[in-house]
This record gives sequence, C-alpha cells and structure tokens, in this order.
Amino acid sequence: MRILFPLVASVMLASGAGAATMTLDFSGDICNGGGSCGSGSQIDQSYGDVAGQVDVIHDADRSLPGLQDLRHWGPGYETLDHVAYGLLNGGGLSILFDALAGYEVTVHGFDIAPYADRERDTLVQVIDMMDGTKLVYETYTPLSTAGITSFSGTWTSAAGIQINLGPDAWDIGISNIEYSVAPTQVTGPAAVPLPAAGWMLIAGLGGLGLMRRRKTA
Repeated sequence: MRILFPLVASVMLASGAGAATMTLDFSGDICNGGGSCGSGSQIDQSYGDVAGQVDVIHDADRSLPGLQDLRHWGPGYETLDHVAYGLLNGGGLSILFDALAGYEVTVHGFDIAPYADRERDTLVQVIDMMDGTKLVYETYTPLSTAGITSFSGTWTSAAGIQINLGPDAWDIGISNIEYSVAPTQVTGPAAVPLPAAGWMLIAGLGGLGLMRRRKTA
C-alpha cells in the first residue's frame, strides 16, 4: 500500500531540489558505537547526522524522559530487510531531523510494516517543528500484512521534521526514510520599479552634466 501526499508548504523557504537524497535503511555498522547490528541492538544516535547541517535524533519511547535508542531488527517485518522499532509497551517512537542553523531539511518518504504478519494499526504523524503543524496526521493506519505501507511527500522545514509512530512501536518497524538537506535560501526584497518621472529626472540630470562638460572643454 502506498500513501501519497501533495506538496506541503511547511516552510518552503527553498525547495531542497538538487540536494542529494539520503536514506536511512538501518543497515551497516550503526549500532553500539559503530559496531555491527544484530536483532535487538541499539542504534547509534549519530546515525544519519550530517555534520553542521542536520542532526537526526531518535527516541524509542516518547512517554519516557530523555532519549531511548531505537532498536534494530533484521528480516521479519514483512519485506523490509532492516528496520528500527520502539520499546515494548512504550509510548511510540519518534525520529527528528533537526535542521541546524542556515539549513533546511526535506523528508521525502518512508516505509513501515508490522512484524511477522501481525495485524497492527498505528498513529502516523509528520510534524513541522517550526510551529508544530501536522503535515501528516493519520490517527488510524491499518498496516498491510502482505507487504509494506509507504508514505511519500515533500515535507520541508528550516526548524526540523519529526516522524511519530505508535503507540505500539514494538511490532511496527520503519525503514527507507528518504531525506535531503540544503542551505536555506534567503531572498532580499524585490526591486521597486522607478516611476516615469524618476527616469525623466535622471535623464535631465544627465543632460545638465553633459552641457557642463561642454562649457568647460
């Protein structure tokens, strides 16, 4: 199942077009301080960061104070090879793409799936951290047990974009989160057209200057 969302002007300072798209697929040596990942390993908080541009902050249980590292799991969440998931009986997981000064981040989409064909539904939120606007707010999303459920859009913010899932984020895995980061484009005020009288004044002053040069020649 694929869920498409139209272009959303969350901040829309710059489109982010042309910026390289990165993907969090939760594979590789990203657990326990740069080590290999087994099923149940804690994912490093540094995973996905781009130095000086975006800080990826994840939480395996939004109901607890502080940050709880997301867990990694291999095959088992439908057709996804690697996923991140939350804590058992927790308050849902979150992944924040925190744009740093001078940059904006765009999240383009992600995949979610239940574990072992279990029938699960979930809250799905995509939030613009500039003002808390919910760019996606699906209070009840039944997950396919025949494959993955995909969300696609163009969610851009100079403050950050946060994805929330839950409350059961133990049997729900997330992967293939696509995002990009680009410098914030600050445009100055548009030039104000000069009225016709202004152009006539400039022409007149230019003529006086020419006459003055001729007299002194």
